[in-house]
Order: sequence, then C-alpha cells, then structure tokens
Amino acid sequence: MASKSKPTGDFVVGLDIGYSNVKIAFGHAEQDRPTLIIRPAQAAPVASLNGNVDLKDGEHYVFLNDEQWVGFVNPGRSGVKRELHADYPSTDTYRALFNASISEVCQDGQTEIDHLITGLPVKQARDERLVERLIAQLTGTHKVSPKREITVKRVTVLPQPVGTLNYICATYENPEILEESVLLVLDPGFFSVDWVVFRRGDIVRDSSDSSMEAMSALLDAINAEIAKDYGGNGPGRDKIEIALQNGRSQVLLFGEQVDLAPYIDQACSIVAPKALLNMKQQMRFLDGEAMDFVLLGGGGGQCYMPAAQQVFPRSKTLTSDRPVISNAFGYWLHHG
Repeated sequence: MASKSKPTGDFVVGLDIGYSNVKIAFGHAEQDRPTLIIRPAQAAPVASLNGNVDLKDGEHYVFLNDEQWVGFVNPGRSGVKRELHADYPSTDTYRALFNASISEVCQDGQTEIDHLITGLPVKQARDERLVERLIAQLTGTHKVSPKREITVKRVTVLPQPVGTLNYICATYENPEILEESVLLVLDPGFFSVDWVVFRRGDIVRDSSDSSMEAMSALLDAINAEIAKDYGGNGPGRDKIEIALQNGRSQVLLFGEQVDLAPYIDQACSIVAPKALLNMKQQMRFLDGEAMDFVLLGGGGGQCYMPAAQQVFPRSKTLTSDRPVISNAFGYWLHHG
C-alpha cells in the first residue's frame, strides 16, 4: 500500500482565545480548509478542579508555572475565578489556554508552528505596545508539558473583526463586490462588541472601536428577564452560558426547565440596540457616506442582526454561516 503523502507548506494556526470559548483553525497553508476546534475558555490547576481530577471529554493537560493545569475545562469544573477584563492576555488562564491550544493542534510529531495568527479587541489592536507585547509572549519555544516543547516561529496580531471579514469574503458568492464596497464589520464577543469600517479593502482611519454591551451584558439581561417572571435572582449568568455552550434550549431554575428562546429575544432587543446606536454616533466621520454592507460574526452575531438591520436599514446585512469560529477561520485565511 502506498504511504499517505504528508501535507506541504507552512503549518498555520488561527487562534481566537475568547472569554467564553477557544476557537482554533489549523492546517498547512496549501490545504483548502483548516481543521476546526471549539473548546470552553476555562483552565485551572489540577488541584483546584471540582470533583474527579480525571480528564473529561475535550479537556487537555497542560504545563504552566511548573504546575500541571487542565485546559478547556468543562463548565462547572473550574475553581478558578473567571477573568473578564481588558488585560486578559496577561493572565495565567490565557497562557494556559494558549499552551493547551498549540499542544492540541501539534500532533503526529509536529513540534513547530510556522505562523500563528490571532487577534485583539480593536481598541487594544490600535495600541502598538500591547500588540508587540502579545507577539513577544506568543513567539518562541513553549514548554507545554514536562517533556514536550513547541516552537512558534511567527505571530501576527489582527483587530478581531478582520477574521470575520476574511471568512465572509472567502465564502460570499461575489467577493469582488465586497472588495469594492464600504463595509461595517461587527464582532460581538463575550467581553466587547468590536467594529471596523473598511472602504474598498482598506481600514478607514480611526474607524474602529469597542462597546462593552457584549455577550456578558446579554447574559445578564437574559438572567434579569427570567428573574422577573420566576422571582429570585434568576438562574445566574454562568448557568445560562453553560446551557448555551452545550446547545441546550432550556435552563433549570427552582427544579423547573425554563425555555431560553423568548428571554434571549427580549435581552437582544434591550442590549444590542444600545451598542449599535452608540457605535453609529461615533461614525459621523463618514459624513453620510453609504454603508453598503454590515457583516456580522462572533458568537453573538445572530443576536445583533435585528438591531443592525434597524440601525442600518438601507445596508445589506451578511452573517457568517459559522459565527462562533469565523474569526479563527478568518485568521487562518490571513496567511495567504
């Protein structure tokens, strides 16, 4: 039997370490499509895990600060307080998730990543000091376990919405139209809603910004709406997020299953317009120039679509068919 030929070209990783999920797209540059992975964005030292310390499905042992951690910890297992602030990349949680990510993608003797592409919220991506710090942190040789090292040769840091732009342009039936248009790219993530304006392929100067009315605010609003109907403090943001991460349409409260769909709709109608109206007010620099397309990606893309259509009624709205992983996929596409 003939041996299977090995892929050629640079080994490229598109990595989006979010506050809720880690999204990874990886493969050799000459492949048509990368392999895709989505994991929970939680990590913890083994000693702090709740319950049995044996690995659950998808979890990954990792080494950090001369201590054994578990990356991609299943929701509810971590005893470590969640990081939800702008300096997330400097935290041990982020570093553990990074080590787990590069360890996960480097299999079958792979010990080097030629090009790793990731992103920062747009406000941070405009700060050269923060970009250079992250590049320095991720580049080089990383000890991912006591007896294993992985080298990252080159790192590129993009404004996060560029990943969604790359992905939608690569999958849209007529990408030439997008290249000639004025585009608003929205990336509603867990911590922030990021946005960037592109005019005929180029970022419009000072057109990018972030709003804090993101998925974390949306989860709080869902919880508040449920609490109004059922009393008490509601199920809590963490329980709602865990349900959504696992694809469940209901959440348990007072021993009863509560349907999430109507409360998600109510919360979206409250939170999303605030973010987009604030954003539109900051776009006065366009001087009335027509916005041809509004592109939505990120885990909250569907929630923000009705608000985008309301705030930009004459623009055509496009959403990623893979909203959760569109940034990571788009980062991977950036290698070309």
